[in-house]
Amino acid sequence: MLSFTEKNLGRRSFLRIGSLGLGGLSLSNLLAAKALAAEAGSVVKDKSVVFLFMHGGPSQTETFDPKMAAPAGVRSVTGEVK
Repeated sequence: MLSFTEKNLGRRSFLRIGSLGLGGLSLSNLLAAKALAAEAGSVVKDKSVVFLFMHGGPSQTETFDPKMAAPAGVRSVTGEVK
């Protein structure tokens, strides 16, 4: 029996065992859903995704919406953005 007081079972080992267990449990549901979708004939093709994680959020002058109509002292980009 596994015990949390065992010297061989550290935090990394515990996380490794736990993640493998959760992965094994979720794998069966994933494969069943994939088989069900293939059976129904509605196969979804994968699409590319670009995910930008900006922790804390950028300031308004660094966003991808430069606000061209803002006053000249505030806006960071002049001209047309292409």
